[in-house]
Amino acid sequence: MKGVRSEKMNKVKISLTSKITQAGETETIRQEAEGEYSDDGRNKRIFYETENVPVKMLVKEQELLIRRGTDHANFSQMQFVLGEKGTCKYVVEGRQLDLMSETKRLELKEIADGQQLEVEYDLFSGVDLIGSYAVSLIFV
Repeated sequence: MKGVRSEKMNKVKISLTSKITQAGETETIRQEAEGEYSDDGRNKRIFYETENVPVKMLVKEQELLIRRGTDHANFSQMQFVLGEKGTCKYVVEGRQLDLMSETKRLELKEIADGQQLEVEYDLFSGVDLIGSYAVSLIFV
């Protein structure tokens, strides 16, 4: 087809570390997954599944979009823009909760074996801080 660019998906191993701080308590979660990665020169796409939940990530320059979930009644959609506030929503059993993220750090860098995506953000419901998050995703 003319005008349609085909992106080749490459298989990758993903190591995910999430550090969550809520109400003065911090928890660190580590997960491993098999996934896929593509780069069309402008945008990078990462797909993986954890605990039977598919995760799709789109990395643009200074912006990250994440969608987790399997259907329209149960999913989360998050937007991270470096130095700005982004819209986020969680939908559980068809009921929607609108949230706001404030991105403190967003960096995609080359490392010895592959690439590392790091995002740090605060998550708000209205003016109330839900928590602070630091996520590191290494894919090789």
